[in-house]
Amino acid sequence: MNPSRTRTPTAAPRLARGYPPEVTPAELQNTLISLLPTAVPGIESAEPWPARPYGLAVTAKDAGTVFWMLTGASNTAPAAADGEQLAEQPAPDLPGGGKAQVAEIEQALLTALAASPDKDTVVRAERYSTRETPPGFRYGVTVDCRDGWRLFATCVGTARRNERLADHRHYKPDETV
Repeated sequence: MNPSRTRTPTAAPRLARGYPPEVTPAELQNTLISLLPTAVPGIESAEPWPARPYGLAVTAKDAGTVFWMLTGASNTAPAAADGEQLAEQPAPDLPGGGKAQVAEIEQALLTALAASPDKDTVVRAERYSTRETPPGFRYGVTVDCRDGWRLFATCVGTARRNERLADHRHYKPDETV
């Protein structure tokens, strides 16, 4: 074999020191798991949900659980304008007492992202439930990151307190849990 004709694989470029990490669905999952229970009043827990590759189960205090599927695509988010960053996010209204609105747990996802020490990696985020014309799923968020990733957290089911996710609640989540 002629050595001049062989190709050596090139390593992916290393990120410069201090540059924020690439925000993938796995990174989004880790961020939400670590921040939701501590940064958002009214969230009891956030755990990996093994039924999906990057699944997330978010439980409100004294209420039920909302199940999310996290996905994404690299190099699809519109470029950030100079100085563009994630807007401040209000805390959701999660009063406890046995019921929580799924839309408020949807807001909790954005509140946790805004509380992240790496919040500069997120440029913009939008809730599905507040869109004039929501997509096929009623609850979820689209997150655009500075590194070009566009991430999606889609609600794929709900379960009331001490219940498991039932088949009839997949893709047709209740409005309250």
